[in-house]
Amino acid sequence: MVKNNQGKIFQIGVLVGIAFFILHSIEGYLFGGLYTASDPSLWKDMTGNWWMTSLIADIIVGLVFTLVYTIFYKSVPDSGVGKGIQYGFWIWLVGAVPGLIMTFVTMAVPEELVVLWLISSLINYMILGIILGLMFKPKVN
Repeated sequence: MVKNNQGKIFQIGVLVGIAFFILHSIEGYLFGGLYTASDPSLWKDMTGNWWMTSLIADIIVGLVFTLVYTIFYKSVPDSGVGKGIQYGFWIWLVGAVPGLIMTFVTMAVPEELVVLWLISSLINYMILGIILGLMFKPKVN
């Protein structure tokens, strides 16, 4: 990891997590019908402070996403936004795609929803990668 950047990494990670939450909220708003058209027993009840739990989870994911970016920063070719986009693509490929394949194979989730998750997760990770590429500049020791 790049030394002496912990505060900046934390700030960017929180920002990335909030961006992730916003992207998920937009997806839910636009495609909520796909969720309601599927078996209700698949989903937890969305009452109470579910949005706060979702926000906290997305911030944790944003922090991890950012931390891993800083660890592998030198391994990703290119620079700036290009580096961020490549990182977002690779995280999608090794993180989201295998999980979605298993979801498709083992769960009674509508195929349209799995396709939506596949496409939206690619877009989300690319956007988050762009944010990282724009914001993270390692300190030179």
